[in-house]
Amino acid sequence: MEILFEILGVIITVIIANFLAQRFKTIPQAMWQIILGVLIAVIPGLAKIEVSLDPEWFMVLIIAPLLFYEGQQTKARIVSKNLKKIVQLAVILAIITMFFLTIILKFAFNWPIALALALSAIATPTDATALESVKEGLVMPTKIEQSLSFEAMFNDASGLVALELAGIWAVTGHLSPGESISKFLFVSLGGALFGIISTFVIVRIRQNLLRSQLNDLTGHIMLQILTPIIIYMLAEEIHVSGVIAVVIAGIFHREEQDRTLLQSSQMINLINQFWKILTDLLNGIVFVILGTSIVQIFAREADVSEWIKLISLAITIYVVMGIVRFSYVYLKDKKIKDAFIFAISGVHGTVTLALALTIPLTMNLLRNSAVVQEILGIAAFVILLSLLTPLIVLRFFLKKKETSYTDEELSKAHAELVNSATNYIEQLEVEKNMKQKLLLSIRSQLGYEDSQRLDRQEWHDVMKQLNLKRDEAVRKAIGENTLSADAVNLWDKMMLKNADINNKAIRRSRIYKEFIKHNWRYFLRKIFKRDNVSREIERTQGKIRKYKRELSKTVTENKKNKIMEKIKIYNKRLLILEKYSDVDYRNRWIGAYNELESFFEPIDKEFIQRFENETDDKTIVVALKQSILAEQNRMEKRLSSEVEETNELSKILQYELTQINLMIQNDKISSELGKRLYYEVAAAQNLLLNS
Repeated sequence: MEILFEILGVIITVIIANFLAQRFKTIPQAMWQIILGVLIAVIPGLAKIEVSLDPEWFMVLIIAPLLFYEGQQTKARIVSKNLKKIVQLAVILAIITMFFLTIILKFAFNWPIALALALSAIATPTDATALESVKEGLVMPTKIEQSLSFEAMFNDASGLVALELAGIWAVTGHLSPGESISKFLFVSLGGALFGIISTFVIVRIRQNLLRSQLNDLTGHIMLQILTPIIIYMLAEEIHVSGVIAVVIAGIFHREEQDRTLLQSSQMINLINQFWKILTDLLNGIVFVILGTSIVQIFAREADVSEWIKLISLAITIYVVMGIVRFSYVYLKDKKIKDAFIFAISGVHGTVTLALALTIPLTMNLLRNSAVVQEILGIAAFVILLSLLTPLIVLRFFLKKKETSYTDEELSKAHAELVNSATNYIEQLEVEKNMKQKLLLSIRSQLGYEDSQRLDRQEWHDVMKQLNLKRDEAVRKAIGENTLSADAVNLWDKMMLKNADINNKAIRRSRIYKEFIKHNWRYFLRKIFKRDNVSREIERTQGKIRKYKRELSKTVTENKKNKIMEKIKIYNKRLLILEKYSDVDYRNRWIGAYNELESFFEPIDKEFIQRFENETDDKTIVVALKQSILAEQNRMEKRLSSEVEETNELSKILQYELTQINLMIQNDKISSELGKRLYYEVAAAQNLLLNS
């Protein structure tokens, strides 16, 4: 149970860190995960996470899936076109870096040559995911970004092979250059070949399953999850590079997805979303564990001089790697700025920590030995330095990423789209209660911030203007004798007449709610008590008298308004109680409301049209249309199936997709903004069609 609590604690920490990174964007997500990892390290139970980690399981369950996902982000033809560059960055540059680091550690710090090579191999691999977190919001030159991506994708294998060679050197005491080269070639090329063969076999299995109509989503997702794990374990069993095997497998799986995009698009989309979530979680777990490791390192080393020694070694390693990386790029391109950005952007992360954890197995050392803990400490500080340095420095050398649209433009485009959809809804030949449901669904596209964008004072002003317009029309109709006395009476008594018009719109739902509630009460009380109506009337009249007395004694305006609102509610209740049992009156009342509804329809349309032409804020226009439509719902309960609602909503979303294309063509929105809107609507339509 203890390990389950530890895992749960780490996952919750990742969740909190991700939300903090979204809220405070100046600090990257990886740094938040490390910071919170440091904080939870003081909680009993969670502080032992590092000790309970098995290095082999760490490589299989975390590193293999992460590298497989990284491979899926790159197309095979891009790799084949840049094969020379990949070899230069992931092999030659890695070997040069490890050579200089080994020499420095051997002669400057008097480390044993095998141990120096092991630490160099651990420190060399870079992490593309960690780099993404650090450079978020910045525009990096395309050429440098591509080089960093190729390097991070394949230099993990170089570091792992070098670590294995260091282990052989430590155990046997010698290592010939020829043996090292042949070992490297066998492990690397063998891993690549095994990755291609295993991918071919797994893809054929999956394609045969699909051809046989065995397309269960759960089964195929689980097969995807197991793919990197199986490939890595089998590759390691035959002593080739499992790291290279899963990266190559990821690249060729991407090719399979591109070819079958239109055959199984739903499955591919679901699998991609799942992998994104899984890899984000696994990366988060690694950085949280890194944070806990830092605390444990300081806890073990009580001597301050030991801390200074570890940090000094980490700084030396980081500086040497930076110089080597800078020199390598500068000698090739002669561009100081590009070389400096490339050097600074060599961020280390998941693989460096994983390799450090495998030191006891590779070097045949005890897990709790001083040497192992020292290497873990240096690796942790190197990772921290590689994260903090570019986080601070790159801000001065790279431009901020600017989207082609602002948040305000996005909100405005959403409102324009929803307003266009509401106009489409108004033309549909469906019942009004169905229109209201559809409008509520479409309005949800405005998001949770819709209510925050809506200015309440402006909303009240608009409703005041509308109701004054209605009241003027009613008064004119009285003079022209075009509106029945029942309709006029209903407007005056039930629709918040005169002084109340400036505060609220017609609240038909409240009237019907009161009507149904009191009918239900009457039905129940009729069974048990015959005088319930008179008692209820007396009670309601008593409440009215009570609130009127309170009103006469109240001096504050706010409290007066609240009491007056209660008096109005009880007056309506009294009216219903006195008249509800009269069926003829009830029919007259419904007929009067229907008459008012027809009478107000052209007035409302004219008001909305004029208001829509005068304002750029389509959010309040949509709210106005929804409010009027809510008023217009019939009292009779209309039964409409969910299938009908789904079909109509799907038509509306399709209409929105067409509108987005038109908005792009007419240059009302940018292509980037249109792409975002299109993705949102298409995703909603996909969910709707599969619900």
